[in-house]
Amino acid sequence: MKIDDIYAVELIGGATRVPKLQAKLQEFLGRRELDKHLDADEAIVLGASLHAANLSDGIKLNRKLGMIDGSTYAFMLEIDGPDYVKDESIDQILVPRMKKMPIKMFRSIRHTKDFDVSLNYDKAYELPPGIQSHKFAEYSVSGLTDATEKYSSRNLSAPIKANIHFSLSRSGIVSLDRAEAVIEITEWVDVPKKILTLESNNTNQNSPSEAGAANSTPDSKDNLNSDSDNNSSTPIDEGNAQETITEKVLKKRTFRVPLKVVEKTTGAGTILSKELYSEAKNRLEALDKKDAERRKTAELKNNLESYIYSMKEKLEESTDILTVSTEQERQSFAEKLNEVQDWLYMDGEDAQANEFKERLDQLKAIGDPILFRLSELKARPAACENARLYLSELQKIVKNWETNKPWLPKKRVDDVVSEAEKVKSWLEEKETLQKSTPAHSQPAFTSEEVVDKILDLQDKVASINRIPKPKPKIEKKPTKEEEPANKEKTASSESASSETESTGTSQESNATEGDQSASPETSDSEPQSHDEL
Repeated sequence: MKIDDIYAVELIGGATRVPKLQAKLQEFLGRRELDKHLDADEAIVLGASLHAANLSDGIKLNRKLGMIDGSTYAFMLEIDGPDYVKDESIDQILVPRMKKMPIKMFRSIRHTKDFDVSLNYDKAYELPPGIQSHKFAEYSVSGLTDATEKYSSRNLSAPIKANIHFSLSRSGIVSLDRAEAVIEITEWVDVPKKILTLESNNTNQNSPSEAGAANSTPDSKDNLNSDSDNNSSTPIDEGNAQETITEKVLKKRTFRVPLKVVEKTTGAGTILSKELYSEAKNRLEALDKKDAERRKTAELKNNLESYIYSMKEKLEESTDILTVSTEQERQSFAEKLNEVQDWLYMDGEDAQANEFKERLDQLKAIGDPILFRLSELKARPAACENARLYLSELQKIVKNWETNKPWLPKKRVDDVVSEAEKVKSWLEEKETLQKSTPAHSQPAFTSEEVVDKILDLQDKVASINRIPKPKPKIEKKPTKEEEPANKEKTASSESASSETESTGTSQESNATEGDQSASPETSDSEPQSHDEL
């Protein structure tokens, strides 16, 4: 193809936007303008997605898109082995350039011993820079020698061959899939031959005589009858099966013996020996150690530099730092900061990590106590205020327990109240002591101590709150055996009560009658009625 045969040149890909690249293409093709009908980026993405959809089993397209991909490089085949003579008829180029992918192919060689197969790029100058060898794969094929020894004593009809099967994947990767030995043998084989039975032979022999029976003479008829009598007198087994005999037939047989294929990686992917692997591992470990040391040095240097700048800013701008430090402390600290800063930008450019750490520790030994007192200046009063609020709230909690939760153990409630009183007295004592302590001195107590005491008290309160209310006692129901006895007792008690009531009723009626009869009598009859009652 010549440049004049090119009808159009369509630019695709983001790199085609580079003006210099477009100018070079115009100069090479001899065109004033290049075709730009498609979006350079969108065309690549859309084509890749459609091609992936073609290959995917999970995506169904309404119709398959016709898309053909070709091999970027040409690949050559080389065979080597003991007593191997190169056959000029075998094409050394296994895959031509721009061969359609994927594809399968094979080559046949006439050889009787094990051999090696190597795959190479056709033209080394077409490879990217840095590729040292044009050989990229090597295989060892074994088993052909054993197959030759096994079948060499047979009557070979053709020389032993080895078929080598290759494949070119969709990604443009060539590989040797399998190999097999092909042995063709010609030999005499016993083949069963069918023969006709006696009855079928008699039928075949009688059929022409029957056809000419009309023209036969009386003598021939007599002979025929005698023959038939003789035949009838001969015993014939009705269950006579077909008798078989064998005959020698020359047949051609083909044996295919699989061969063992072992891949031997070459080039950049060659497997390292133990010595080379150990050497490479030690080299990588040394590089990792250097990288870790470099990162640590850079981190410590940044920490030192940021600490210097932040402390200088606080010394110059913060007014609270004047309260928690003396003039002498601030002056000596500022001088030390300037000294370390000068060292950092002069002699400390190439310093080691331990030197940066040592300088940072020296500055923190002076600056951290000042920063701690500065933070406690606001944190301590806030912690004390929160503690007093909780102690006052705790009194309400205890009253609520006494009113709504009378089942709580009194001893534990008293322990919480006692602990709260101790915290309250400790807090008042420490606050009084802190008022007499200068702000630039070590504080009498810290906000952390206050928070720890309140947290311990809160844990005890929470543990008491988790005590559940005891369940009410439930009377047990009588069992089935006790129920009849209870019923009998109930019935007997009911009958006894009814008899008592009836007795009382009769006595009351008698007493009433006695009163009515004794009413008209004199008082002398009263003792008698009393005795009756």
